[in-house]
Amino acid sequence: MRKILMLVSLAFLISLASASSVTVSVSDTTGGSGATVEVPINLEGATDVGSMDIVLSYDAAVLQAIGVEAGELGKNAYIESNTAGDGEVIIALADASGISGNGPVAVVSFEVIGDTGASSPLTLGDISVHDIERVEVITTTTDGTFSVTDETSSAGYESAGVLAIGAILMALFVIKRRK
Repeated sequence: MRKILMLVSLAFLISLASASSVTVSVSDTTGGSGATVEVPINLEGATDVGSMDIVLSYDAAVLQAIGVEAGELGKNAYIESNTAGDGEVIIALADASGISGNGPVAVVSFEVIGDTGASSPLTLGDISVHDIERVEVITTTTDGTFSVTDETSSAGYESAGVLAIGAILMALFVIKRRK
């Protein structure tokens, strides 16, 4: 009995010593009221991650989740998400070949509905990470903050207007030269 107990203890210690770890993080992000912003969920130190469950919480008075897509690290993963919860995005992903490296595993798109000056915590909770052998991976998290700035959602449209005016002037110039 004593030998069995020692063997089980040794196996447990070996599994702890060989357990990998990964950091899951959300960076601080900004955007203007009415804009659509992308918030990446990043991995650091990932080695053969086979599956992940992630819950990202936010202030529903500031942001409204509209979608989740794979990030660079998760491009081969099967991803399911639920953005219907008020102030919460639930993400599950699996990759049989394993995810390794540093970078975004998923990207959450939000519509900014808060006023300038408002902010929202971006809190990672209920994180579960397993490697391709279904062994739980030790996980640390780093939360972020979203801040509503005075950027306008029409950013980019000004340059399209200038381009359109330029195209019209060019067309008038060509027409006038042909006469």
